[in-house]
Amino acid sequence: MRKLPVIRSVSEVFSGVTRHYFQLVGAAWPALVFVAVGLGLYGWAYYESGAFEVFAMIQQGQSMDEIAAAMEAADRGAIGPAYFAGFLIMFLASAVAAVRWHRFVLMGEGNGVLVRAEDGRYIWTFIKVMLLYFVAIVALALVFVGIAGIAGASSDAGNSGLTSILMLIFGIGIVAAYLLVLGILLRLMLALPDAAIGQPGKVIGVFSASQGNTWRMVGYGLLIGLIYTVILFGLVLIMGLLGAVLGGGAIAVLLLGAVGLAAYFYFLMLQITMLSVAYREIVGLPGGHEGEATVAEPTPGL
Repeated sequence: MRKLPVIRSVSEVFSGVTRHYFQLVGAAWPALVFVAVGLGLYGWAYYESGAFEVFAMIQQGQSMDEIAAAMEAADRGAIGPAYFAGFLIMFLASAVAAVRWHRFVLMGEGNGVLVRAEDGRYIWTFIKVMLLYFVAIVALALVFVGIAGIAGASSDAGNSGLTSILMLIFGIGIVAAYLLVLGILLRLMLALPDAAIGQPGKVIGVFSASQGNTWRMVGYGLLIGLIYTVILFGLVLIMGLLGAVLGGGAIAVLLLGAVGLAAYFYFLMLQITMLSVAYREIVGLPGGHEGEATVAEPTPGL
């Protein structure tokens, strides 16, 4: 049974994404094509709904109530075929980027065609993961509903001691269940890099292969999330200071927008690389590939 080396893997995720950021951007160039098309469809939907007339209202100095009402009407009017097509294409773009990043991290593949068979398999695997995750949540919810029902019955019967114990169990159970579900989700999601590198993407099979790593995956995810939050907080402070120094001109808006977009991609890369490293360490790679964007050898032990 292979175990995830949590601390080393966390370090590898951040160092790998930081050192290979621009290579990861280049590897995901097909996704940028789909993003451009999706944004174009969104823009067309809002243009048809009259959203651009709101800018004219702002320039004319109309009241905030009128502007808000016009924007709300434009939002409603934009919902249509072009809007939904844009949404689906943006979803496809996220899958395309994820597949390219998984393949870069796990196989060192920096270039790729616009569309791959793995893109469709990745989307189908994601749907299966979400369905199984939903089933797990429902099962846990039923357990807690049962505990709450027993606590309510004991309270009605005047057994305050039993009620207090059950409520304590209920509170502790909620926290434990949240962490357990997080670990289950992360183990299920290891099927995503499996699908991205051309493997079957069998969710149950990969989930079984990651047996014994639920709580390691919880610690892994929480550590990355904590560091992620600290970095994000620091970035928000820096962008706030930049905005105060540069003022509200067009150059400031463009600069801050560019920084925000770069940070957005960085955080997406962290999530994908997190799954890639965990997959390599726990499940292992077919054919003995070594990850180009990672530095550690697969570890069967600690």
